[in-house]
Amino acid sequence: IYNTYKTRFNERMKFVFEQLKAGFDFSVDESFMPDREKQPWAKTVKEVNELWRKRVKNDALNLKLSGKKDEDISETLKKRYQTIQKYILQSEPDDVFQVYMNSFAEAIDPHTNYFSPKSSEDFKIDLTLSLEGIGAQLSLDNDYTKVSKIIAGGPAEKGGKLKENDKIVAVAQGDDGEMVDVIGWRLDDVVKLIRGAKGTTVRLSVLKADAGVDAPPVEIKIIREK
Repeated sequence: IYNTYKTRFNERMKFVFEQLKAGFDFSVDESFMPDREKQPWAKTVKEVNELWRKRVKNDALNLKLSGKKDEDISETLKKRYQTIQKYILQSEPDDVFQVYMNSFAEAIDPHTNYFSPKSSEDFKIDLTLSLEGIGAQLSLDNDYTKVSKIIAGGPAEKGGKLKENDKIVAVAQGDDGEMVDVIGWRLDDVVKLIRGAKGTTVRLSVLKADAGVDAPPVEIKIIREK
């Protein structure tokens, strides 16, 4: 089921990028219904293409109305859809299984959920408000893992070297472990490398936010804590 979905998704993305190259005619009198829940399913590829043509055009129109220049609209939408495409293509078996099992469980009981091992771990952390790691919240910035927040009282703050907006480009375990390049990785997988047992060492190769774009990465060593 998921492989079929992924095939159809790639077909749609190819169509989207073709539309972005062709541009848009906003002088045509037509409408688009974003909420498809009560709308009929498309029966042919031609109908699907027409729906997606209007969807992409609607996205472009929203950007135009917000004041974006014509030359920036296609580039903004291209990056937006590339991000969605990358997210879908990076799905792993556990992710797919969780989606499938949740769809099954919620169809029977809306209060029942299935957690993959990763989701179960995150749920436990949210409940206990406790984890063992470096004490930093991370986010994705294009292909980079960015430090979005330093947790007060955590080892990263105590060390003082890792700062907000720094970008982590590689991760190594212990004092002499090999650096693993993490540019382009899923955020979950980078977090998995950085988290670890209290008292263990993790080394990060970091592009400092306050350094120039051509500055080399620096290595930061952090001992994980609870």
